[in-house]
Amino acid sequence: MGITLGLPQTRWRLRDPYARQKGIPRFPPIVATVLAARGITERPQADLFYKPFLAPDHDPLELPGMREAIARVRQAIAEHELIALYGDFDVDGVTSVAVLHLGLRALGAKTHNYIPDRFAEGYGLNIGAVKTLREAGCALMITADCGISSVAEVAFANTLGLDVIILDHHTVPDELPAAVAAVNPKRPDSPYPFDELAAVGVAYRFLQVLYEACGRQLEEAAFIDLVALGTVVDVAPLNDENRKIVTDGIARMQRGLRPGLEALANVAGTPPERFTAETLGFAIGPRMNAAGRMAHANIALELMLVEDMHSAKRLAAELDLLNRQRQQQTEDAYVIAEELLGAADDPLIMVATDKVHAGIVGLVASRLADRRHRPSIVLSRGPEESRASARSIPVFDIVAAIRKEKGLLVRHGGHRAAAGFTVKNENLDLLRERLVNAAAELLQGETLRRVIDIDAEAALGDLTGLEIKGLMRFEPCGHGNRKPVLLSRGVKLLNSRPVGSDKSHLKLTLRDGLGTWSGIAFRQAESELAPELDIVYSLQRDWRGETVELEVLDFAPSAERRGLEMGHGA
Repeated sequence: MGITLGLPQTRWRLRDPYARQKGIPRFPPIVATVLAARGITERPQADLFYKPFLAPDHDPLELPGMREAIARVRQAIAEHELIALYGDFDVDGVTSVAVLHLGLRALGAKTHNYIPDRFAEGYGLNIGAVKTLREAGCALMITADCGISSVAEVAFANTLGLDVIILDHHTVPDELPAAVAAVNPKRPDSPYPFDELAAVGVAYRFLQVLYEACGRQLEEAAFIDLVALGTVVDVAPLNDENRKIVTDGIARMQRGLRPGLEALANVAGTPPERFTAETLGFAIGPRMNAAGRMAHANIALELMLVEDMHSAKRLAAELDLLNRQRQQQTEDAYVIAEELLGAADDPLIMVATDKVHAGIVGLVASRLADRRHRPSIVLSRGPEESRASARSIPVFDIVAAIRKEKGLLVRHGGHRAAAGFTVKNENLDLLRERLVNAAAELLQGETLRRVIDIDAEAALGDLTGLEIKGLMRFEPCGHGNRKPVLLSRGVKLLNSRPVGSDKSHLKLTLRDGLGTWSGIAFRQAESELAPELDIVYSLQRDWRGETVELEVLDFAPSAERRGLEMGHGA
């Protein structure tokens, strides 16, 4: 049972008040307005948006450290050295290791996969793992989705004669590790024109260059599904080359799935032809991440690499069970966190408790940040140290705030919106005080209420088949390319009923003019209803994939006439 808070009213904000005037001529009016709200005001821009395969590829040799990385890996292959592939325990790390494993093995490389145990080892490189890999005979280690903050650990590897190549995408610290190469599009010295690749995207670009250097052609179709999966689940923005990667990856999946993904699709109840970015983010990704959160990420890695369906079904069933356990524990932990917070109104939330499983602190922090619209940190408290995950809001760089307090931390890493760290319990109170003060200073004057950015205000009855087609083609949608969001006022409510196992969702039947629409409003069963509603919504396929319905993000009685704030343009 969840906690019901008297949360402040959500703000509705029109993304670009002038979008209607900027729209592309002879486009369906609502589609043109939404495109203009996203900064697409000319037909060539729209062509690239709707057909990302037309976009030219960036040159991966512009990624700093790429040439050094390629030279060292070619040497390792030629001299039959054992290469350790060290990945993070989330989906981005797992898919990165899978892509590198498959790509390097096909070139004749000897590889040894290693993903740390979240509970025994924590995030990122650690001294014990480095020592173990060197003792196992590894002469080269490639880190994927971690390593850019591991100055001490790379220095230790160097003393053992273990060379290190870093393939990462996290925020770059002031001091780079002394690795053979640190390939990261976020490096300040990077001329690469797109700095939002997921780690698996960096690994993919690395393989493209390596194969070319070896006189081989990379069979991109053999990897692009994994690259798309890691990109979406890691919440990388779905624009620029990420949009192209995910579009190509989903098209590949719709034509048929590798055994591991097919088995996961079966337990999730989603056939491959209905795969979307949302499928990856909400059906496949959580089940894979459950491995690292509840047991060990090696289960997810094995599933991505398995070649027979019998083993794939067994592993997928194991992940599905772990995911159900994760869901229940997350719900229970969220209730605990809310009870501990009570009516606290600090500009930054920080909850430390020994009653929350270390594998789900990030999920609880994410829900707190969304519900209370402020940076949120949840710590799993151990006897001497606590492990934390942090999630933030757009106006607050959480990893920068944490990095300023690195003197109080055992280890840390992450990026602007999400981060993690380990801290000794004796430093908890001081850390909390400093982070809350930093948030109070940086967020001064900010209205800490949830904001929904709306692309266009339009009558629901104006949504013609042509408009719907144009809006649905915004896929793949996710972070950086949200589904189009519309506001329609004065919509008649014909019927409503609570649905879901906990009856927390609302199934709605709505009418505007002659058209009747089915809608779903997640976690809004206790919201105020009225005969006429103003609704904020996106379009989506229903669970069968057969018809279009409304995903109602928020609503208010029309009589309330909730105000619409004006944004500052696209």
